[in-house]
Amino acid sequence: GESTAATARSVDFDGTGDDLTLASSTDLDMGTGDFTVEFWYKGDSDSGSYRQTVIAQNTGWGSGFNQIRTSDSTHGVNKIVIFDYDADSSDALYESNGTYPPNGQWRHVAVVRASGVLYVYVDGILDGSKSYTGSFDLSESNGTMIGYNPGDTGYRGNISNLRVVKGTAVYTSSFRVPTEPLTNITNTKLLCCNNSSTTGSTVTPGTITANGDPTAS
Repeated sequence: GESTAATARSVDFDGTGDDLTLASSTDLDMGTGDFTVEFWYKGDSDSGSYRQTVIAQNTGWGSGFNQIRTSDSTHGVNKIVIFDYDADSSDALYESNGTYPPNGQWRHVAVVRASGVLYVYVDGILDGSKSYTGSFDLSESNGTMIGYNPGDTGYRGNISNLRVVKGTAVYTSSFRVPTEPLTNITNTKLLCCNNSSTTGSTVTPGTITANGDPTAS
């Protein structure tokens, strides 16, 4: 059933100029080491028709372009799609094997790199893996965007408990998805979208700024 925990919250983005931004911080640059980016999401009914960017470096297509999406109208509709332009400038770095249509259900996604291998888990089940040793940086000099793809449409739906862990592969095999909100474990650099305020957080490398009119849900 529904969690009563104070941090069992989400941010609702309507796709029309809503996003959260953070200034540049090396805390959100994963480099070539291990990392984990995880979150819950629930897309609106039409969200598969758009580029559903959960977290990204604030830069357009070109060098430094790193993103995690839950759908991409070009590369993979209703699929988990990951981009690293510097590793693959012609296509997505990773496109999930499964499809996850916006059917009103919450889903948990974990993107993990362990010892040079990228793993993607959806609802705790391994979707796929591939060798990946590139530098996955979500900030650099441009800062970070949550819920928006620079120069494009915004996220349509809810994002909850977005956690970035630098230097640790939290999951190394299929797992039971947590039934409580995520916590500040060792090496957590960002834990947000879990507060009664859209800009509230448990861990953040700087101030979160809300643009447009996202709402806490």
